[in-house]
Parts: sequence; C-alpha cells; structure tokens
Amino acid sequence: MTELNRYFSLGLTNEDDPIEDDIVMNTIRTPPNTKSSSFNRVIFEIPKVGLLTKDSGIMVQPRVSASSTNVSSNIALNIVNGVLGCVKRATLNIDGKELTNIENPSLVETNRLYSRNTPARMFDYQNVVLGSAFSVVNLSEGFKTATSEGVEILDSEQSVVRHTKGDTFVCKNGLTTSANNKYMIPLHMLGMSFLRHSALPVHLMKARDIVLEIEFDSDCRNWAFNGEGTPLVAADCEVNLDACELITTHIQQSEELEQVLFDELKESSRVYDLMETYLIKQSMVNNAVGTATNSLVRLNLQNRELQKILQCQVPTSADGANPVCNQVSESLGDISLNHRSNGVFIFDRRVSNNAQQFYLNSSYNEDRGLKVSNNAWSQTKLQADGQLVSSEKDFTSYCGRFNYIGVNYRNGNDGVFGAGVVQTTPLEIHYDSTARKGANPNQVGEKDLFYYVSVSKRLVISQNSVQMTF
Repeated sequence: MTELNRYFSLGLTNEDDPIEDDIVMNTIRTPPNTKSSSFNRVIFEIPKVGLLTKDSGIMVQPRVSASSTNVSSNIALNIVNGVLGCVKRATLNIDGKELTNIENPSLVETNRLYSRNTPARMFDYQNVVLGSAFSVVNLSEGFKTATSEGVEILDSEQSVVRHTKGDTFVCKNGLTTSANNKYMIPLHMLGMSFLRHSALPVHLMKARDIVLEIEFDSDCRNWAFNGEGTPLVAADCEVNLDACELITTHIQQSEELEQVLFDELKESSRVYDLMETYLIKQSMVNNAVGTATNSLVRLNLQNRELQKILQCQVPTSADGANPVCNQVSESLGDISLNHRSNGVFIFDRRVSNNAQQFYLNSSYNEDRGLKVSNNAWSQTKLQADGQLVSSEKDFTSYCGRFNYIGVNYRNGNDGVFGAGVVQTTPLEIHYDSTARKGANPNQVGEKDLFYYVSVSKRLVISQNSVQMTF
C-alpha cells in the first residue's frame, strides 16, 4: 500500500511557482461524494481551501475481479503507464461548467513522461506512483544465439516485468483479488496540466461546486495483462471503487487574506489563463503491406487558439497478454504528413523523414526527445528489412509502439493567450502511410486515430459567477 509520506517524499513541487518556507501546506483526504459500479465512475467534491497545487491526486487500487476465473499469478498493470491507463475520462466542473474534459489521458501523458524522464527516473518514480516502468537493453547472455547478437529486449532491472525463456512475463507488481498496492494518479496527469505551472485559487469560489468526475475503463485489456497462460478477458480486472480517495494539497492562507482577496472580486474579476487538452477521435484503414494509404482528417477548431496537437495511432482492441496493453501509439510503417492551418500548409513539403518526425515530436515536448529505443519508436521499411529481428516477446511486445507524432503551434510568445495560432478554418491533417509489417506491430487494418488538441482557455472568477471562454 502506497503511503502518503512516501509519495510526498519524492520532491514534487510546482515547477514555476516554488513554495516559500513560511507558507503553510495542508493535505486533505476526501472520499467519493458518489460512486457507481454500473458506470464505473467516482465523483469527488474538491475542498475550497486556499490554493490547489499540482501535488494533488486520486488514490486508486486495481485488482483482479472476484468473478474472474483466471487464476494466473502473473496478472499485472501495463508496463508503459501503469494505473494511469485505467482512466477512461476525467472531467473537472466548476459551478456546472466544464473547465477540463479529457478522454484517455494516459496516451498524451505517456508522450510527456518518456520525454522528460530517464529510464532510471521512470523506475524510481513511476514504479511508486503509477506501478509502471519501461526500459530496454541489449539481449542478455542467457538469450543470445548465433543470430541474435545485438538484439534488444526489456531491461529486467528497470522494467516492472521480467521475461523468461519459457515465454513467461514474471510481474513485479502483480494483481490479485485482494491486498493489492494502491497508487496515486496526480491531477496534472488527468487533464489539469495547468496545475504544473500555477496553483488554482479554489478559495475564491466559495459558493461554487468544484466537482471532479473520474470514469474508469471497464475493458481491463486496455490497461492490464496476463504474463502467462490464458489472456485476460474484458472483465478479469477492475478498479476497487471503495478504495478510491481524493488527496489534495493546498497552500493555506489566513482567513483575513482570503476574505480580502474575495472582496476584491467586487471591483474586478480574477482571470486565470490555462491550456486545455482534449481528445478528438477519428479512424482509418491501413492498406496491405507495401500499399500506400492516403488519409485526410479535418478537425473543427475554428475560433480557438491552437497551441499544439498530438496524433496517436491506436489499435481498436487489445489481446490481454501483451505487457504494453493498449497504451500504445503504433508505427504504421513509412509515413509522411503535413498540416494545413488557415488554408496554408505549415511545411513546404511533406515530412517523410523518420528523424524529422522524431524532431517534431521533441519540439512538441518542449525540445525533449522520447527516451525510448529506435525500434520502440518506429518500424519503417529500413528497420523491417535491416534490423536484427528477435522472436522473443521481450522485443516484439513493444516494437514500434511509441510512435507519437506531435506538432507544436506555439509562436514563441510568453503566457497562454497570444502564444498559439487562432484557427479560422478547419485544421487539415494530411497523413499518408505504407505498412511494412503484418505483425509486431500489425500495421495493417483498421486503426483509431487519436488527436489530442491543446488550446488556450480562460477562467474568469467573479463573486457571483465563473465564466470560461476559448
């Protein structure tokens, strides 16, 4: 069971607003206001105390369902983002109005996690907070054959699973029907990324309900797997709703100061600018190996200031046996892309070079590249024809599953509003792909296209109401 002092000892603080020593910090534990097993959902009311900080989160306990007939001892969370993958939707409402609403927040956060952290940091930090860790090394001596020298596999030291020659994944954070670890998902990973940079003044919204709604994914194959024997079915694992808890940290201010700040709202409203990220779903069918597929996607973003956009290529289902589960963005072979924003292509020619696409995603991640191997990033014709191929599940399980394609639209200005590009027409995404492999990963067939759109948003707080505008 994760103890709170173990979590807070990890040194988590606001990145842009360091907390002064003489300010009092307060931690509040809040049970769900309502919970529903039918909708697999919990709802919390956030305490309106001081300033809500980024160290807040929800406590979650995954487990094997009591009704499951799968008796394997190697059922576990996915190795990519752990318990984060079980969140299907997270919504923050203030006075009945949506401030943030994001579906499948795990993929956009995975792209950030693996760009800002080294594998060692991921193992030390994420293993405690989310129950996941992913790293690769060259094939160990115990697996080498005459034809497999230099092939990479999962690092058993810095990953949460260890593979054996009997095609078994031995899981370090296994799940059972009881006595499972509890993990804490930070709120800034659930669509509230603005908390990373500025605490939210919840004390100014005294008469407003601040409601956090979390819906969990009922198909456990999207976030859990069985490392040995029969693959999981959709209902084999679940989130224990009774164990869910909201843990919030607040910068505590004196009652006199809070009253003064509240009274000032009579004269002028408080403006809180933020960047909201939400998901738009599309789909495509990738043609047979060697046959090009041309896709054109239009996203209705008119009158919104676009900051950046992330594309993920997601399988339509998971098999219940792969340790990365469905927490992936699959490489679809050789690809080229361009965006038409406000009637103008943003690149002079299509971006078809694999290294340039990696650079684009690094720019999306504030000039930080993904800390994954080239084989994990993509599977192009060059790699499919020339790489040292291993049939070990240690390699095939993650091969080509980290192909995130991000494009940064920020113009270099500081702040939020004025730093992006206002869209006056639908954003067109031209995406062409030529599949090179039919397995590991299967690049052929129907794929879901997830577009995580980040736009400017403004929260205006007054004594009598709150307003939200794009």
